[in-house]
Amino acid sequence: MPLPALPFPTPRPGKLLQLPGRLLPPGMHATGLSLLLNRLLAEPLAHDELWFLRDRVLQVEVTDLALDYRITLREGRFAAASPARKPDVRFGGTFREFLVLALGREDPDTLFFQRRLQLEGDTELGLEIKNFLYSLEQGLLPAPLERLLTQLV
Repeated sequence: MPLPALPFPTPRPGKLLQLPGRLLPPGMHATGLSLLLNRLLAEPLAHDELWFLRDRVLQVEVTDLALDYRITLREGRFAAASPARKPDVRFGGTFREFLVLALGREDPDTLFFQRRLQLEGDTELGLEIKNFLYSLEQGLLPAPLERLLTQLV
């Protein structure tokens, strides 16, 4: 015997994963990403390796999750930038593409040249960011987090 129909449409999993991006204010997302980046990139930040981001706005758009982060480097630390502030450079792509980049499964050049990650805006700044990403060592993520994220790829 078939189950009775629900009185409302059942959301697709993709729509459910977009809920945090749609419900939480953009500043909250950017603050969370800033805290994470400050922790993961503490050593490069301490050595001023991200000087090129000072007072510039980087937009990171995770298209399939409806996430739009705007961050900047202020006083040697990542901080949320106003969602209304125009980004100097934008990186866009799906969650999976950012995940393989974070896990070091694919290098930034491959992702950009295959147009799996998009780069728009200040090309020089974008290249600085891309080169920085390329220079990062493996093992940047804590082992438990890396194991968890590896299962998502």
